[in-house]
Amino acid sequence: MIIFFLPSIPGGGATTERSFHHMSKRWLMIADAHLSCREPEDAFFRMLDSVSRLPGDIGIVFLGDIFDLWIALRGYENDEHWRFLDWCRREKTRRQIVFLEGNHEFFVAKTYSDAFSYSSEDSYEDGALQWLHGDRINRKDYTYTLLRFILRNFLTRWFLWCIGPTFGPTFAHYVRERLRATNQAHKQSFPEPIALKFLSSCPPGSTVFVGHFHDRLTKTMDNRTLEVLPAYACASELALYDPFRPGLAVFPADSIAETCGAQTNNQEAAEA
Repeated sequence: MIIFFLPSIPGGGATTERSFHHMSKRWLMIADAHLSCREPEDAFFRMLDSVSRLPGDIGIVFLGDIFDLWIALRGYENDEHWRFLDWCRREKTRRQIVFLEGNHEFFVAKTYSDAFSYSSEDSYEDGALQWLHGDRINRKDYTYTLLRFILRNFLTRWFLWCIGPTFGPTFAHYVRERLRATNQAHKQSFPEPIALKFLSSCPPGSTVFVGHFHDRLTKTMDNRTLEVLPAYACASELALYDPFRPGLAVFPADSIAETCGAQTNNQEAAEA
């Protein structure tokens, strides 16, 4: 009898999520930055430096596709990935940092769970609030569903780990091109019937935040709200949820301090 032993892969633990006591009252959301990593992404990190100066009650949710491609294995990463992880590790000592994988990120939540307050391949919930990337809302995107299954199982991960030092960059380029070709038709036309069906399955009073579709939309249904966030890559816009202010504030990155300062005043007035 022949027995095969697969070597242990760093960061390959079964747990992909980390839970904690919720303290954030406000949530700043960043989705679909699609950083290319072909050159230093200084503008994005200047935005993160501005975020670092915000009050600690503001939690941060990265809703996926922060990078154009991120395979969290040796041979597939570069300085910009590690630069982002360093920022998250520092910042999570001051505020809650939530990271949700998008369809352009693989094994990040599992490999780097230590870098975030909470990380997941799926979703995050805080009371009546829920966040997810949004790529799996549309179950009719069969090409992407198949590609996701092929790329995210254990055997594929082990294979990629083995070839990473030699063929990692070549394979990463191939995957990046494949991802550019998939999902485009669905992104160009928001699948409203499917999204509303998903929303109807959520508890009454829920607010669900998603990225992936790149355009800003709000859909409501029977005391449920779906907020589709704009892609940061398109206009460098972020979104801020403040329970003391109606609606979702969407604003350019260069007005972070002004917008969040105004929200702070609203909160103080409501608590007075």
